[in-house]
Amino acid sequence: MNIGILEYDKEIAYQLTEVINENCPHMQVKVWEQGSSLKEDIRSGGLYKILFLSLERDPMEIIEYSRRLQDLHPDVKIIYITELNDSVFEVFHSTPTYILSRPLNIGHVKKALEKALHELSLSKEKNFTIINKQGIYTIPYTKIYYVESDKRKLNIYGEEGLVKTINLKISDFLKYEHGVYFLQCHKSYAVNLMHISQLEKYEIVLENGMKLPISQSRYMDTKSRYMNYLENE
Repeated sequence: MNIGILEYDKEIAYQLTEVINENCPHMQVKVWEQGSSLKEDIRSGGLYKILFLSLERDPMEIIEYSRRLQDLHPDVKIIYITELNDSVFEVFHSTPTYILSRPLNIGHVKKALEKALHELSLSKEKNFTIINKQGIYTIPYTKIYYVESDKRKLNIYGEEGLVKTINLKISDFLKYEHGVYFLQCHKSYAVNLMHISQLEKYEIVLENGMKLPISQSRYMDTKSRYMNYLENE
């Protein structure tokens, strides 16, 4: 999944990129300093699921472009960055997911990103497809409760237990576009946020009663991202 940033202030562009890389390390980020560069990129085939768009320059033009872009691609999530002026009211001519004000509040940036990812997860059911010598096997990501790394193999678990074992590293599994669903809570486990019933200190309880460990180094990040997920439910 690609995320684009139109921002004229290099410091703000850097802050946004840092938040995205920290929370979505497997996503690609592209930064433009001019609206014309953004338009040319998309005109040339660039595909972006989430766009952070500054309204510092030519706000009406950017808002109108966003509206037309969403007419063509309704699943694109727009997050505006603006100051409190008249353009704030004009943004609703498009369909923004979130509006960030200057100077940036990093907590708000994280919430905007989580909200956009959550909306994308609801927009279309995605399947994980396995192709090997035995044939083709497809499972909806929503049916996967968690995955377990076993050396270079990956065990996929659903509500009833083990579904499939495949040759894939957990880091490669997390690179797939499903990224909005899964959180790596331990070096050997990635859990589907949709199926968490309880989050306790250093342990996750799933809807089917299964328990997964949370490594000490990942606990705060796991807790924070799960809380953001619940806020956007």
